[in-house]
Amino acid sequence: MDIREKLPILKEISPRLVLGHIMRAGSISRADIARQTGLHRSTITRIVASLLEEGFVEESGEGDSGLGRRPVMLSLVAGAVHVVGIAIESTFVAGVLVDFNAQITERMEVPLRDASRDAVMADVYGVIDSLLERAQEREITVLGIGVAMHGIVNSHQGLSVFAPAIEWRNEPVAVNIESRYDLPVRMENNANAMALGESWFGNGQAVENILVVKVGSSIGSGVILGGRLFPGTDYSAGEIGHLTVLPGGPRCKCGNLGCLETVASIDAILKRGRELLKKGEAQSLMAFTGGDPNQLNFEKLCQATFARDPAALRLWEEVAAHLGLALSYTINILNPAKVLIGGDVFPVLDYILPKVRETVGIQVLQPLKSHLRLEPVGLGQDSVTIGAATLLLQDIFELPKSNGWDHV
Repeated sequence: MDIREKLPILKEISPRLVLGHIMRAGSISRADIARQTGLHRSTITRIVASLLEEGFVEESGEGDSGLGRRPVMLSLVAGAVHVVGIAIESTFVAGVLVDFNAQITERMEVPLRDASRDAVMADVYGVIDSLLERAQEREITVLGIGVAMHGIVNSHQGLSVFAPAIEWRNEPVAVNIESRYDLPVRMENNANAMALGESWFGNGQAVENILVVKVGSSIGSGVILGGRLFPGTDYSAGEIGHLTVLPGGPRCKCGNLGCLETVASIDAILKRGRELLKKGEAQSLMAFTGGDPNQLNFEKLCQATFARDPAALRLWEEVAAHLGLALSYTINILNPAKVLIGGDVFPVLDYILPKVRETVGIQVLQPLKSHLRLEPVGLGQDSVTIGAATLLLQDIFELPKSNGWDHV
């Protein structure tokens, strides 16, 4: 099912291109749209009239012309379209209801009760049901559902090919959701969804080549090349978590030794912290655990970090060094203009990024550093769910393309 079936006016590319220019500009005149798209002014007039009639755009005042008649400006009607974005993570399900501009109207999150297929899907349906009920209360029409999921995802068939945390293989998640709600459903890996959301609405806007890294209980990345998501031959591009950064290091669930995920994921850093506490090598951190090393969790480690506990800061410095090394390998191959980091680690990124930048500055080839920027994701802790919603929104807009390769 295609979301455009519910929006007949957008089946043709020209109205989507006009909407894309309005979305990117925020406010733009008919004349500027004609100039930027190359479409004839009479065509723009006809398309805009239809979009106004459908309630997708509105006239939003007059612009500055310098001389002569002031142009009438056009803007999106943010509430004209709403979609749901769902993130199925290893320990929780999160969901958002967003508008045309990917602004969040409703948000919710529930922990996974257990990893069985029925229990996970019951939690997913519960989040979707709640968001749809809230949309109904607001008299909002929802046009589709985007799903982002950890592991390997066949985005064309909507299959969870392999979700290691819950041991799913070839689960038809998108088909099940679509048949239950009779709405278009798009599905993608969570890091890829994050990358797409950042490319459209976050810190990757108007940048052709981006690497977006998601650091949580596992580590993955999404790759945007030439302005498009690059999934790889078998939907497995971006498995940065399985680059070897510590030869002979801890055994990874993939079977190899010293993968980035074994030393830089949240699970790995908590394991390392507990080991240090049991050895008596991080006594300052013990105050945040009530004296029990096994009580160290991510929330308490964050509290210690914000209090600038030296042991906590050393743990994050180790993470940053390993992450910076893996990023350097990847940057040397892909030559992105931006590297964006997010995921569950987002609250403590300020304590990680300096060392990451230092390592990248040493390891990356000099010519590749001239335009490189390394930043947090722009959509914060909602980046995956907004990315999931973007899977639907991208079918509504046709974005303007920059001339040549973008080095912003």
